[in-house]
Amino acid sequence: MASYSEDLTCSICLTIFTDPVILFCGHSFCKECITLSLSSQDQCPHSKEAEKRKKEVSLGSSNILETLVCKHEEKLKLFCVTDQELACIICRDGEKHEGHKFKPIKEAAASLRNDLETFVQRVSGDIHDMEGKANTQKEEIRKTGERARQLESQISSQFEEMHEFLRKREDEIKNEFCTNTQSLKDVQNVTSQYQKETHCGDGEHLIN
Repeated sequence: MASYSEDLTCSICLTIFTDPVILFCGHSFCKECITLSLSSQDQCPHSKEAEKRKKEVSLGSSNILETLVCKHEEKLKLFCVTDQELACIICRDGEKHEGHKFKPIKEAAASLRNDLETFVQRVSGDIHDMEGKANTQKEEIRKTGERARQLESQISSQFEEMHEFLRKREDEIKNEFCTNTQSLKDVQNVTSQYQKETHCGDGEHLIN
């Protein structure tokens, strides 16, 4: 009986199939559950195989809940929240489930679906936030790269200006040196000529 119950239980909402479908990988789920799951990840929750297509199957009963019975030959109308399993009224009052919390199957299924939807929405929100942060980081990296290129260009320009200034200053110093050297030579020539003339004048004076 437990195996029969498990075979008809959706592993996502953990309750009896509602509008069951079977994926091409062979796993079965409630149509609403697997549709919601595939909207957030394109793969089977069990086999992790990529899966977007699904085909509906009939399990041979329009009301499966009315056909399931447990070892007490009672209909499984309750869901044990504590043990996460189906139960009948007798199971609920038995020692195994003493002090456990129960919900009607449909109420438990709705609650689990709401939890799943909330989880998917939260994960989708987290993914959206992460994508936003990733885009922000990419933009910051782009801006940093742009600033780095601008700084590199500015430094290169300043170095070029400095080199140009040093080249001009070098030329000026060389020109000044050449000018001063020529002036010194001119002074030396004038001095030498003067000394010669003075020496010749002194000689003539002595002769006379």
